[in-house]
Amino acid sequence: MRQITGCIFIMVLALPGCKQKPEEAPGVFVEIALKNETDIDKYVVFNPNLKTIDECEATFAQSLPAVMAHLPEAIPKNSTATGWKCYLKDPTKKK
Repeated sequence: MRQITGCIFIMVLALPGCKQKPEEAPGVFVEIALKNETDIDKYVVFNPNLKTIDECEATFAQSLPAVMAHLPEAIPKNSTATGWKCYLKDPTKKK
């Protein structure tokens, strides 16, 4: 009986270690899909305030209007965002 109790105690201690921590980075890249009259169909921004993909996906919708209001001159001001995807690495860089 003592051996079984010891095994159960060890398993209880090991369980919290099974939960995986989300991968963190110095910031998150967000690739925004665009619709406009030019051939510019995406724009990538870097947000150093977000550290995980989960955090980015949960909060980026709130930031999107501000990002769209401050697009670079090369991107038409009448562009609309059709979606976005969060990355820990720059999606414009080749592997």
